[in-house]
Amino acid sequence: MLNYNKVEMRYEPYPLAVLRPALDAAQYDLLADNFPDESLFGTLPKFPYKLSLSEKWNPANYRKFLRENKPWNAFHSWVKSDEFIRQTVEFLNSNHVELPLQDAFESSSQRLRRAARALKRGYLPSRGVRLRSRFEFSSLRADGGRVEPHTDAARKVITLVLTMIKDGEWRTDWGGGLDVNTTKDVRYAFNWQNKMVPWDKIDIVDTIPFVPNQCTVFVKTHNSLHSVREMTQRGSHALRKSCTIVIEREE
Repeated sequence: MLNYNKVEMRYEPYPLAVLRPALDAAQYDLLADNFPDESLFGTLPKFPYKLSLSEKWNPANYRKFLRENKPWNAFHSWVKSDEFIRQTVEFLNSNHVELPLQDAFESSSQRLRRAARALKRGYLPSRGVRLRSRFEFSSLRADGGRVEPHTDAARKVITLVLTMIKDGEWRTDWGGGLDVNTTKDVRYAFNWQNKMVPWDKIDIVDTIPFVPNQCTVFVKTHNSLHSVREMTQRGSHALRKSCTIVIEREE
């Protein structure tokens, strides 16, 4: 479903790809037209300006919406598939972002052979890497919405953020772009455990504008620091709508 051919890559300070257009125009419009209503979302306790609908936040509404909405049900099934994970990893590999995930795509026979080799050497066979995928409907309010500088949870491997706005629904001068950051203070430079970094301790290297039919793809690293600066459209009811897809290690 994602168009991995229309890509702009950057490699510093961490690997990040921008797909645009991310989806076939007709499919994108169908998904954007069917984005969940604000009433289905829950607000995060610490961040009242962020609305979320996912397996974790308002899960009953999330499951009901996917059952009843055919376009998003089909998209969800694709995101949950092994093929989606494989395509995304292969896309990154083909663009010189090689991740050590070969075990995740082993066949049963390959897994057995690897286990046999380990036992022959006197080692207990490792379980190998196991990956899973999930997604979240997310909205940030133009009135005060932001995302604090962070590097993502340690279990995450790849994050994809797909914009979900129609033409004319969001103005770039409202903000909402994804900031690529580095740290001013070297004590925050190695951040594997996703500690939030104070705003005054970061430098903004680049900003990916929030525009329709775009997907940013980035890899979790110790310095994959990113954020969304506070939007200040006071009194506005506009929402920065997106679908965040995560590929992560099974715990």
